[in-house]
Amino acid sequence: MKRRVFPLLATLAVATLLGAGASGQVPAGPVPSPAPTAAAPGAAPRQDPSLLQRVAAVGDTIRAARVRLAILDMDLPAAHAILDGADGTDAALSIERGRLAIYSHDYDLAAVTLQRPDLAATTEGAELGDIARGCARGMAATIEVRDDERGLVVHLQDDDDRALVPLLAETAVKVRAQLVKDLGVELARPLRIDLVRDQYTLAAMTGLPEQAARTTGTVAVAKWGRVTMLTPRSMSHGYPWLDTLAHEMTHLALSQGTRDRAPLWLQEGVAKREETRWREPQPLDDVPPVDTVALVGMEKGLGRSLDRLGPSIAMLPSAEEAAVAFAEVHSFIRFWTKEVGDDGLPQLVLRLKSALPPDEVDRSIHEVSGVDLAGWDKRWRAHLAAGSHDLPPDLAPAANVPHLAEIAKRVRLGDLLGARGHHQAAATELQRAQALVPADASVRCWLAAELLGTGDRATAAMLVDKVEDVHSRFGRWWSLHGLLHPEPAADAERAFGLALALDPLDRDVGCEEKTAPAAPQDALRAAICEAARRAPR
Repeated sequence: MKRRVFPLLATLAVATLLGAGASGQVPAGPVPSPAPTAAAPGAAPRQDPSLLQRVAAVGDTIRAARVRLAILDMDLPAAHAILDGADGTDAALSIERGRLAIYSHDYDLAAVTLQRPDLAATTEGAELGDIARGCARGMAATIEVRDDERGLVVHLQDDDDRALVPLLAETAVKVRAQLVKDLGVELARPLRIDLVRDQYTLAAMTGLPEQAARTTGTVAVAKWGRVTMLTPRSMSHGYPWLDTLAHEMTHLALSQGTRDRAPLWLQEGVAKREETRWREPQPLDDVPPVDTVALVGMEKGLGRSLDRLGPSIAMLPSAEEAAVAFAEVHSFIRFWTKEVGDDGLPQLVLRLKSALPPDEVDRSIHEVSGVDLAGWDKRWRAHLAAGSHDLPPDLAPAANVPHLAEIAKRVRLGDLLGARGHHQAAATELQRAQALVPADASVRCWLAAELLGTGDRATAAMLVDKVEDVHSRFGRWWSLHGLLHPEPAADAERAFGLALALDPLDRDVGCEEKTAPAAPQDALRAAICEAARRAPR
């Protein structure tokens, strides 16, 4: 997120010069110049009219700063109270009134407020106006699902995503509790989640350039007091949507807990750490190892220093650089918290909230840990250098997968043959592809499905037996594992749950590999299965 800090001291000085009241408020709009008259002997000199006009155009920046702080604290009732009775024409207050409307999900009001020519002519007003209009378009005619007991409001562009809301709510409750423990921050209620169809809407509602979202594969953004994320049905094979929710909720907590003073490396590093802390550890959580990815990525020239990541990792030039940047910040925060202890992050969040000047991060780190950022960076790099450089070729940053064209050809032929019921021929093509990428979970799944079509259940089961054989998380790998390895029953149930956390709206995954009209026994999973069948991707 971009941060803008009001120059309060300068504002106070100007207000005193002009004889403003206790609030520092000055009239909005142009101030007429006084008639040219001779000054009386000993009288105070007249103020420069142009200075008066410039200050009036800015508006009541002191009151506006109070509103901004209340918004950053996610105390929206307090922000409304500060604005009660305020001059509706005041430029600075109108900007904050529009911002508050965005945070309050009142996008139409925000768009109307920010369309004033004097506000739209400013950089901040124009940016907020674009966001307000994008949000108003994106959320027009959406479905709202409220869970007041658990403090959640979800807006859906597609009603067929309603079946996902209970899992979102369950996850949000667990993540909220973990964030209190890990960061000392109680997220404001309600938590707002907007589930959207595509990256175009994601970009319009958050301000992230659409091309940047596509380049780096961005699926969610935490901004404006809410989480905006893609529906899992928008991706060809889903994505880790529940872990993504945890990641984005962490961004909201850090923004609220530090008044948006956490630098990008801290925001992203802590968010990566919190992605998985709300749940039990899962296989492949650290595959590939982030320490090794960070080290190898930096050696390949794909890394950047922690404090020079730019405005957003999502805006880096390539997906490879974004992956290395995420690995760097994740590795650094994991190292720092292990060295400093569990109390380090809550203390750092608290100090950043009240740090003066607001961007005094280095001092806050030193106060918490006794070492500044440069010192910790040196220790972390030494830690990485002492570790492993070994990565499987297919997991190395910017790796070139050999025989990619051949693999794609075989997979496509297998898909076409399988769709026409020629399962043995499809399996033959996919076996050739699988031999070239033996650790690819997706190719294993497609091959296993075609083998099931031929009746060769035993060979299919071997392809989805040991998670150590694959290098990536893939929803159908887990649903097929649950089907073909039903004992013990608890492990099979866990496998189906892991599949839902990755690709819930795939018909095979969402229905636990059952064919219609059979459905999962659990009511929540049965609803997801129905949604997957009713609105196929």
